[in-house]
Amino acid sequence: MAWKICGINHVGLAPKDPAKAQWFLREVLGLSFLGDELVGSQQTLTSMFRHDGGSLPRETQGSGQRLEVLAPAPQGEGPIAKFLDKKGSGIHHLALTVDRLDNLLAELKSKSIRMIDETPRLGAHGTNIAFVHPESTGGLLIELVEESETTEPLQTKP
Repeated sequence: MAWKICGINHVGLAPKDPAKAQWFLREVLGLSFLGDELVGSQQTLTSMFRHDGGSLPRETQGSGQRLEVLAPAPQGEGPIAKFLDKKGSGIHHLALTVDRLDNLLAELKSKSIRMIDETPRLGAHGTNIAFVHPESTGGLLIELVEESETTEPLQTKP
């Protein structure tokens, strides 16, 4: 196969109160805070959490042990603000770690799968990503994530 799905990368959560959700994940559930990032092109703030309390080696970063809290950037009118306005709090997307994202996108296109991103774009922490349109998945938003040797490790805030 010219591409493969390597596993679940993370689940994206869009809460109405991101600060309270982050507090709950960290202080109540004891998840490790891995870092946050402003994705300016999407007017989105991301905060990543993991369940095991330790740092994961690069080869297991995409093992599905992460939750991503999403929030609109200040004065943002990006996709998270629109999601919250339309649907309210909830699971926003499921992200899958993939190998050879370009090849996978070519195959999806050959199968007439509708994409939000026709070509890979830069995602959080130096990853390459592409979203599959929910119309092609029965209503689910799927993010395809390709990590590379240059993927920036998540850093905890001081």
